[in-house]
Amino acid sequence: MKPALLSILSGVLLALAFPPWGLDVLVWVWSWPLLIALWFTGQQDGSRKQRIKRGFWLGYLCGFVFFAMNTHWIFHTGKVVGMWIAGVGAVVGMGLYLGLYFGLFGIFSATAGRLQLPPVTQWQSKGESSLLDPKFISDLFGHSWTVIRVAFLNGACWCGLEWLRSVAFTGYSWNTLGVALVERLMLVQFADTIGQLGYGFIIMFCGVVGLATVFRFAKEIRHHQAMRPHLDFAAAIAIVIGIFLYGFDKVVERPEETVDLKVRLIQMRTSINDKYSSDQAVLRGIIDDYRESTRLWVDHGDYDLVMWPETAIPAVFSRQDTADYFNNDILKGDDFYLLTGIEENDINGGIYNTITLMKGHTDSHQMYTKMHLVPFGEYVPGRDWPIPIFDWIFGKVIGYDFTPGTSYDNLYIEKAGQKIGLMPLICFEDTVARHARKFVLEGQPQFLANVTNDAWFYDSAARDQHFANARFRCIELRRPMVRAANTGVSGFVDETGNIYDRDSPETEPRRRIIEDLVTGDTYIEGSTVETLKVDLSPPTSVYSRIGDAFSITMAAIALAVWLGWFFLISRIKSDESLK
Repeated sequence: MKPALLSILSGVLLALAFPPWGLDVLVWVWSWPLLIALWFTGQQDGSRKQRIKRGFWLGYLCGFVFFAMNTHWIFHTGKVVGMWIAGVGAVVGMGLYLGLYFGLFGIFSATAGRLQLPPVTQWQSKGESSLLDPKFISDLFGHSWTVIRVAFLNGACWCGLEWLRSVAFTGYSWNTLGVALVERLMLVQFADTIGQLGYGFIIMFCGVVGLATVFRFAKEIRHHQAMRPHLDFAAAIAIVIGIFLYGFDKVVERPEETVDLKVRLIQMRTSINDKYSSDQAVLRGIIDDYRESTRLWVDHGDYDLVMWPETAIPAVFSRQDTADYFNNDILKGDDFYLLTGIEENDINGGIYNTITLMKGHTDSHQMYTKMHLVPFGEYVPGRDWPIPIFDWIFGKVIGYDFTPGTSYDNLYIEKAGQKIGLMPLICFEDTVARHARKFVLEGQPQFLANVTNDAWFYDSAARDQHFANARFRCIELRRPMVRAANTGVSGFVDETGNIYDRDSPETEPRRRIIEDLVTGDTYIEGSTVETLKVDLSPPTSVYSRIGDAFSITMAAIALAVWLGWFFLISRIKSDESLK
C-alpha cells in the first residue's frame, strides 16, 4: 500500500473512535498504519531533510483527514452566516491548521522516534554460564528495550503536542486521545494525576508496543527463531492493568458526608435562528417560554437550584426591564437559586458573556464573566493588528468582540448551614482543564456548573463530543458537575465522570441526562431534576495541584531528544565531509 493511503487510513480510524461513531477500541490501534508508513515504507535511509519532509507530510495528511472528519460539525456555521461555502471553509481551515500537530509528530517519529529493530540472530542456551553472558542477555532482551525506548519517546512527543495544541493559537484541546475512552470509567480515573492530556502518552505508548509486538512475532516465526521475552508487551499490559486497578478503587469510592442539592435543569432547544431573530415576537416567545417552564416547576415543587443554559434569553442583565422580568416573573422572592447564562454590558462599552446566580431578587446576584473566549465566535483574533487579516475575513460576520473576565472566584450557594462553592464554566471553558482547575478550593464543598449553547452546530456530533470532553473535568478535579445546555447534552456528572444513577434499583442504571427515553436523543426540549451530592470534604487531586506538569515534562523530553538527534546527525555529516 502506498504510504499516503496508510496515513489516510490512520486519520479515518482515529476519527471513528469519537462520536458520532464511538468505536473507542480503535484508539489503541489507529496509529499503526501511520507508523508503518513512517517506519517501514519508502527510502528510510534518505537524508535528514528528506526524512523530515516525508515525516511531516505523512503526519499532516493523517491529521487533516482526522480533523476534517472529527470536526465536520463546524460546517453548520455556514448556515448561521447564510453561506454554505463558509462552512466548507471552516472545516477545511480547521483541518489545515490542526493537522500541523500531526505533521510535527510525523517528523519526530520518522527521525528521533523511528523504530529500528536489529536483525534476529540464532541463540541457544548452552548452560547456566551462558545465561549470564552479556551477548546472550543483549540478544535476549535487546529488542524489548529498543521498543520500550521508542514507545516512550513517541508517547512523550504525542502527549507534548496535545498539550501544545491546548495552549497554542485557539487553545483547542478538544478530542485528545484520552477522550475516546470516556465511557471506560475504570481506565480514565488516572486523569486525576496526569490529566486528560496525559492519556495521549499511555495510548501512544501501548499503540507502538502493540505494533512492534506484531512485527517481532512475525520476524521470529518467519526466521524460525525461538521466541524472545517480550518485556515491552508486558510493560504495556502492566500499565493498563495498573490504571484499571487504580480506576476501580476510585470508582467504588463514595463521599463520606455530603450536602444534597435538588437541582432542576431546563433545556429549551432554542434555535440559533430564533436566538438572533429580528422579529420581536420570536424573541418575546423565548422569554415567555423560560418563564412558563420555570414557574411550572417551582410552583409545584421545592428546588435548591434551577439552571438555564448559556445566554438563555435575549436580554442584557443590567437593563431595568430585565430586572423586572426576573423579579416579577421568575424569582418572585421565592426560596430557590436561579443560575443562568446572560449577556451584560458596562458603561465603557464592554460586552460580557456571564453566568449569573440569583435568589429571590436580582439585588442578590453573583456574576462570573467568561474568560476563555472562543476565537472566531466571540472575538476576531488580531482585530487591532496593523494588518488585520482575520478581521478582513470575519469582521462582517463577527461585528464586535466580547470582553474577557479576570476573576476565578467561586459563586456561592447556602444550604443546611453550608456554604457551597459553584465553579462557573461557560460553554467551551468546560473543555479547558488548565482553566477549570483554578477554581478549586482545597477542602471546601464545591461543584462544577456549566452553561452551554451548542445550537450553532444544529443536530450534530458537536454536543456529544463537547459533553465527552467536559466529563474529564470531574475526574481531574474530583468535583461533580451540573450542566445546562440549550440543545444538549444537559445533565449530571459525578466526581468519577459517571452519568448514571449509582443508587438506581433498576437492572439498567438510569442516565442522568435530558434525553428521549425511547430513542436516546438529547437534541430535544425537556427538563430533568436530580439530587446533586456535594462532598463536604472533597479531596484535592494531584492534577488540581500541578496541572499539566506531566504533559509539559513529556514535551520537554521529546523536544530535547529531537534536538539531540538533529545536532548529532549534523555533527556526523560534518565529520564525514571533513574526511
